[in-house]
Amino acid sequence: MSKSSVKIRDAGVEDLNVIFSLITQKAEFDGGINSFFATTEQLKQTLFGNFPLARVLLAEIEEEVVGYALFFATYSSFLAQPSIWIDDLFVILPKRGQGIGTALLNHLAKIAQAQNYGRLEWTVNKNNHRAIAFYQQLGAKILEPIKLCRLNQTAIDQLASYSNR
Repeated sequence: MSKSSVKIRDAGVEDLNVIFSLITQKAEFDGGINSFFATTEQLKQTLFGNFPLARVLLAEIEEEVVGYALFFATYSSFLAQPSIWIDDLFVILPKRGQGIGTALLNHLAKIAQAQNYGRLEWTVNKNNHRAIAFYQQLGAKILEPIKLCRLNQTAIDQLASYSNR
């Protein structure tokens, strides 16, 4: 499979069901299906509403969607530049190893270049050795000492109600 046969395009609202299916497949692959609560209506509002919070790129081969990247802008105070945060990068299992992930990341790099963004960043599961090797082959540095911090909705509510008396 040549990279030239992979087409990358921006997703539209008409792709909502495909996006939902891909995110579901990613959640299953990551072992996080029990943490997956998104609905198509929520995705429609947050991706294609009046104030879209993220963008989705779809990878196609012969008009079949075979992968996606969901991303948004962040900001680096150290660089004083925006960056792209890749929240999801996923290629369906039967199509892996055919240059689709590379094509998606290449497209994201071109977006970053065109908009003078300083970084592309994402997380990878420490046990996903194949993905780590793939990312390193593309020039990514794996930042070992960094730990991801997360507050879920309950923790957000608790923290927001905390008063500093």
